[in-house]
Amino acid sequence: MAQRSTILGLLFALFAAVAADAGELVVVVHPERQVELSAAEVAQIFLRKRRFWSDGKPIVPVNRESGSQARKRFRRIFFGEGARQLVVYWNRQYFRGVLPPATLASDEAVKRFVAAERRAIGYIAPDLVDDTIHVVLRVFDDANDSE
Repeated sequence: MAQRSTILGLLFALFAAVAADAGELVVVVHPERQVELSAAEVAQIFLRKRRFWSDGKPIVPVNRESGSQARKRFRRIFFGEGARQLVVYWNRQYFRGVLPPATLASDEAVKRFVAAERRAIGYIAPDLVDDTIHVVLRVFDDANDSE
């Protein structure tokens, strides 16, 4: 029986690693914020077009750092390949007083921030999910990350 549990554990770990390599990301919030969001809603939040949760609290989106594989995947999944279009968009928003989401240097940093901040939303690799955060959306990107 113990051998079976060990094998199942190894298979689960292998599956999680393969899923992460396949470009899966999870969008996460604080565990007390039990919401589900569509891809369109997540895009609106990260473009700062939707700025408040349903309880009236401001949404605090956090990105991974520019150039990270997670950020490239997120951009492709939610905004397509148009990185230049996002630069133009944020330049315009800046002059309207709307700043882009803050950035954090690792999935672990995003997870810790979201676990501590009830208003936060971020994205991480699925293998980091535990009960300190709540998954609101799972997304997949089957494109090659070698850009």
